[in-house]
Amino acid sequence: MRLTSISVNGFKNLKQVQFRPCPHYNLIIGENAQGKTNFLEAVWMMTGCRSFRGTRERDYLSTDGTPLHVEITFHDGRREQVLTCDMPSLKERKFTCNGIPIQKMGELFHAFHCIAFTPEDIALVNGTPDVRRNFLDLSLSQLQPHCLELVRRYQLILSHRNAVLRQPIAAAQREAALDIWDVQLAAAGAELAAQRANYVQMLAETCVPLYQEIAAQKEALQIRYHANVYGESPDLPEHADHTMQEQYQKRLLTARENDLQLGFTSVGVHRDELVLKLNEQPARTFGSQGQKKSLSLALRLSQAALYGKRYQASPILLLDDVMGELDAGRQQVVYTVIQDMQVFLTTCHAESLIDAVQGERLYLHNGQQVPKE
Repeated sequence: MRLTSISVNGFKNLKQVQFRPCPHYNLIIGENAQGKTNFLEAVWMMTGCRSFRGTRERDYLSTDGTPLHVEITFHDGRREQVLTCDMPSLKERKFTCNGIPIQKMGELFHAFHCIAFTPEDIALVNGTPDVRRNFLDLSLSQLQPHCLELVRRYQLILSHRNAVLRQPIAAAQREAALDIWDVQLAAAGAELAAQRANYVQMLAETCVPLYQEIAAQKEALQIRYHANVYGESPDLPEHADHTMQEQYQKRLLTARENDLQLGFTSVGVHRDELVLKLNEQPARTFGSQGQKKSLSLALRLSQAALYGKRYQASPILLLDDVMGELDAGRQQVVYTVIQDMQVFLTTCHAESLIDAVQGERLYLHNGQQVPKE
């Protein structure tokens, strides 16, 4: 996948930015608070995913009232496609693909694939378990498109079951309703657990040696999947079978009395964890800031590598304020992984980058494009 043109106007502080990227490395250069990360965020918006910075949609809009317009042209390996987003106001938003209005954000997700690494990604290591679950679900949905709907279906069924747990209805009526939702939750949950477990196995095979290269072989990384229903590092099939669904359903039944007291579902894949350890110690607790940053970068690069292996084509890679923090040796390791990808990276100091990652340049000042130096 390769971007061939990017046009951004009215996205936060960006005004009339027109950029024709090269197929490999693209440097977004400027001082702090000039719009570099905003540019990456505008590109990321076209995936249909939430902002990697946690920005609310209302904050995409320019404070001076300039209507938001983003247009990207990309080649997906088969044909060239054009995605646009127009948001004249908070109540008006329209996405199109090749001139045809998009009704569901999932259409964007399946059309345009990006992987972004930002300083906030350290939360993959020191954040709460839901951050790591979201990482797993997004990553495997890029490899297995049906998993996006699987995750949504599980969340919907879970919300219905939780609503029944809180309803003030007769016990017999509640039990009957829970029996129905338990069957559906077990089917979706067992399949999601199987998909996650298999993805984590592939992730570990890629990420463990990559992290050791980035960390200069100073510590050993362990990556495991802890399934709330099936235990740590479960040996699960590629797809859930009847035995898995039965086991899941039994756990729900065993926990039902407790769930009724709590008012929510206490067991299931929504309580699973991606376990990250350094020298068999939890990275979240014992890892230094440098180790956590290196590990979070290795996770994102491994996500990109697995995508490339699956599709024989790479996603668009967005690196925000990454390379400048790495010494030349570690930059070289990253370069080896990303050399076949189209990369957009932000930096305040292009001279801090090794020669291998020099490329097309976009200079930004106060949200506006300025002539190349």
